[in-house]
Amino acid sequence: MKCSLVFLGLGLTAGVLSAADPGFDAYSRDVLSKLPGKPTPLFETTDVAKLRTSSDDGTAAFAVVDVADQPFSKALRAEVKRRTDPVWKVQAVSLPSLGPVKKDDVLFVTFSVRCTASAAETGGGQLFVALQQTPTYDGLISLNAAPGKKWTVLSLRVAAPRDCPEKSLELAFHLGQAEQTLELGGLVAANLGPGVDLKQLPFTHITYEGQAADAPWRQKAFARIENIRKGDLAIQVSDADGKPVTNAAVHVRMTRHAYQFGTFIEDIVLQETDDGRKYRETVKRLFNRVTCPLYWSDWGWENPETRLRFIAVSQWAKENGFYTRGHNLIWPGWRWLPKGLESLKDKPDALRKAIDEHLEEVVTIMRPIGFDTYDVVNEPRVNHDVMDVLSFDEVARWYKQVKDIDPRPALGINEYAIVAGGGDTVAEQDLYLQQIRTLLNASAPLGVIGVQCHMGENLTPPQKVVDILDRLATLKLPIHATEFDINTDDEQTQADYMRDFLIAFFSHPATESVTQWGFWAGRHWIPRAALFDANWRVKPAGQAYMDLVLNKWWTDEKVTTDRLGHCRVRAFLGDYEVTVALPGGGTLTRTVRVARDGTLLNVKP
Repeated sequence: MKCSLVFLGLGLTAGVLSAADPGFDAYSRDVLSKLPGKPTPLFETTDVAKLRTSSDDGTAAFAVVDVADQPFSKALRAEVKRRTDPVWKVQAVSLPSLGPVKKDDVLFVTFSVRCTASAAETGGGQLFVALQQTPTYDGLISLNAAPGKKWTVLSLRVAAPRDCPEKSLELAFHLGQAEQTLELGGLVAANLGPGVDLKQLPFTHITYEGQAADAPWRQKAFARIENIRKGDLAIQVSDADGKPVTNAAVHVRMTRHAYQFGTFIEDIVLQETDDGRKYRETVKRLFNRVTCPLYWSDWGWENPETRLRFIAVSQWAKENGFYTRGHNLIWPGWRWLPKGLESLKDKPDALRKAIDEHLEEVVTIMRPIGFDTYDVVNEPRVNHDVMDVLSFDEVARWYKQVKDIDPRPALGINEYAIVAGGGDTVAEQDLYLQQIRTLLNASAPLGVIGVQCHMGENLTPPQKVVDILDRLATLKLPIHATEFDINTDDEQTQADYMRDFLIAFFSHPATESVTQWGFWAGRHWIPRAALFDANWRVKPAGQAYMDLVLNKWWTDEKVTTDRLGHCRVRAFLGDYEVTVALPGGGTLTRTVRVARDGTLLNVKP
């Protein structure tokens, strides 16, 4: 079955609309008249004949056609003949943005779409659209839609996170997801200026494959969780003479999960303010692992005041009993490192010496704190300026040096765009796997594979998350989600995906931890991705997190001993307090750790 994509042409103002088609003018004016702020065209034109189209090896054929059943007379048809990998090998892209966009300007895009035919099993279409900045293709906002046969209005809204120069923005439609027929129309894109409340604007709920309540992948994941994340706790209660105690009330209460659920923390954790106290309280209540900053930069470790804060944050984490991760020792791109290092790019010996001295200093100072894990190298797939000078072989030597200084921590590598981006990251996975194998072949003491998991609105289907983890697991190393967040205004889908990502990741036997990259909007690099808003309101995603981690996956049970003084609980792996209320009065309390292969606890006076 072939697929056609139809773009219904629409300009933004009478000045850019075709005078020969007054329907365009009327529709545009009507849409813009209902928008708040001071709408101005974001692009020079959305005339379908001017959309820049491309396809890989003739995968799609484009043509301008007449449209009879909509208030627009022309459309761009893209006949997609087969699925492409990556999906942007078939795409249509707007002309560049007209004028500069200032930070906090509100940008709004709306269009209608339907799928009239599809070769997909669902019979529906698949469409990804992104408002992105060139030449880096950083997305300001995106939408992954699965349209049906009826016309559906879709909208994107975003407050610009940074200044964007003239001609640096474009709207890109990626069309290669399937062999399908899509029709897209009513396209309007405007800059509304600053001060517009996003909640005043139309909004489209995003979706992802596997979101449905009865999705088959979820039951399989629950079965894996039951098998690999629980153990049998057998309790034998006896009296002082060793005789079984019948009908003793036993309370099995979890105190710490074996799986590591974490967050990145900042120096607000040290502050004696209302927010600082709330922040500390929330970290202690929700997490058992924290990632502590150790950035080597002029504003980071090289700054004496910042260095002291890094050390103090790490001390607080360890004193409060958290699993800890030091992030990171080397981020090997010039843009992230102290500026003086780039001046050594033609002096490899001096560069090598500077790195060695830094590793020696940081790891020696932090050794008494006792990190459980270090991110030795961060994002080497893209940030390889240092390796370009010293060769990738140097990386293995860094791991060996850190291990020599402090043999206790597990040494990790950390990378992005492996699990995120809809999971269409085969090329990125290939390179990451190659880099890790190179390190292992060089006998680097690598102990952890880190995947960042910063999710935009092109959400990776949970089953694809599991499939990618399967591939990484062939390296026989534990896998950590090191920097997880979900960047969307769609709070319901954000909550659904929080639930499903946690289920998928927790269900995989190769994984050991999931770390949120912050949790409070008041101290989060992407405030809308936080679990709590700036006023500490629990967002639906935060509630979804707590429902799983502190409820569904948290064992707190009361049982009674049988006539032989036995009782048994199927419990999540971790640390427990077991309290026995004896029939004749009095209580006995013991602590125990539940292991996967089972644990026996004898309780007697």
